[in-house]
Amino acid sequence: MVFSHCLRFLGASSLIFMLGCSTEAPIVTYQIPTTVPAALTAEDTRMVAAILPQEKQAWFFKLMGRESAVDAAETAFKEFAQNVRFNEGVPILDDLPEGWRRGADRAMRFASINIETPTQQLDLSISQLARMDDWDKLVVMNVNRWRGQVGLEPSEEEWAGAEILPQRNADPETETDEDAPAIWVDVIGRPAAGASSMGGPMTAGGPMSGGPFSGPAGPFAQTGSDSGKTGDAVDPHAGLPREAREAIASGKMKAPGKAIPQGSKSGPETASSEDADSKLKYDRPEGWRDGRMSVMRMAAFNVGPEDAPAEVTIITAGGDLRGNVARWMGQIRESAVPDEEVDEALENAEKLEVSGHEGQRFVLIPPTLKSAPDDDAKDDNSPDEESEEPQDSPASGGTAIDATIIPMDNGFSLFVKMTGPVEVVQAQTEQMRAFLKSLRF
Repeated sequence: MVFSHCLRFLGASSLIFMLGCSTEAPIVTYQIPTTVPAALTAEDTRMVAAILPQEKQAWFFKLMGRESAVDAAETAFKEFAQNVRFNEGVPILDDLPEGWRRGADRAMRFASINIETPTQQLDLSISQLARMDDWDKLVVMNVNRWRGQVGLEPSEEEWAGAEILPQRNADPETETDEDAPAIWVDVIGRPAAGASSMGGPMTAGGPMSGGPFSGPAGPFAQTGSDSGKTGDAVDPHAGLPREAREAIASGKMKAPGKAIPQGSKSGPETASSEDADSKLKYDRPEGWRDGRMSVMRMAAFNVGPEDAPAEVTIITAGGDLRGNVARWMGQIRESAVPDEEVDEALENAEKLEVSGHEGQRFVLIPPTLKSAPDDDAKDDNSPDEESEEPQDSPASGGTAIDATIIPMDNGFSLFVKMTGPVEVVQAQTEQMRAFLKSLRF
């Protein structure tokens, strides 16, 4: 009995001890925010894109994602777009920048390229459409559609606010490049919640639903072979930066490349360039008339007879010296040019200083024709001896080129080129030299 009481006492004591050593934990209330802290809010969306013309197609290179990610990739992408080469109208993608790799094949795309950045894997989409007759309309429709994808209103500016993208590997003299320049698009915004981007490049009939530029349901969805996600993500004519566009809008600067009516006169023909806001200044030789302007031309003139004039154009472009000279030589003879003849032309180039820059001038005349003596006109009393060597004479009706390449500080060159009948180009030799020496930029 005593033992039983002792056990009950010890059990009760233990229970009291245990209860005495425990305290109830205080109730803590937490508040869970229903909005994302400012530091973690989604970044703005940035899109950079290039529209590159070819003879029959318009090629679209588009990169879209978080602003910080696109910022990290922009320089390499723009360099890539400026230097992309085409073979029979198709881009060559064999040599990609470091860290870029081809993604999985996608419907309605020519290619996809994955670009790694510290904050996001970006998806570069490449596709093409048949060229529209109206290049400006094609550009405006697509740029305004892309503006909508990042939450911006349509723009009424030229090319909807896009800029010209100088091409380092393009033929700087072709009419295609002048009439349909490569375009650079750079827009930043905040898409509306739940907004999805439209389909592919815009055509006259509307967007291609589900096309190569189909966008994500959100601004940062992306695809790739291993992304684990679904969705789709200087000189006036060399491009119009935002500052320039603002200056044009305010009236402080004249928009470059606007067409000048044929034969219009803005002042005395011997006066300096009339556009006081232009970076290019010059003294116009007597008899030089206003020529056809385009978005790629800083200046244009017609010289010589009205019925058979030569044309003078000034543009900036890229390309190596030898490649341009060889191409010009091929233009005046419409055939391949042997390397040794190109070497000779380079060696014989006239060196001259233009606005503090060392330029090289090439006066290229088509191959001469060998004319045999007229047998009927031969003096019958002349000794019976071997005829004299035939005399050289300029090719009848041929075209000549007087072109000067002036390297500039921005990696591009100024091209001053006269093209026209041999007789006119030769007659304008001194006027061209005086014009070159008067150039200031």
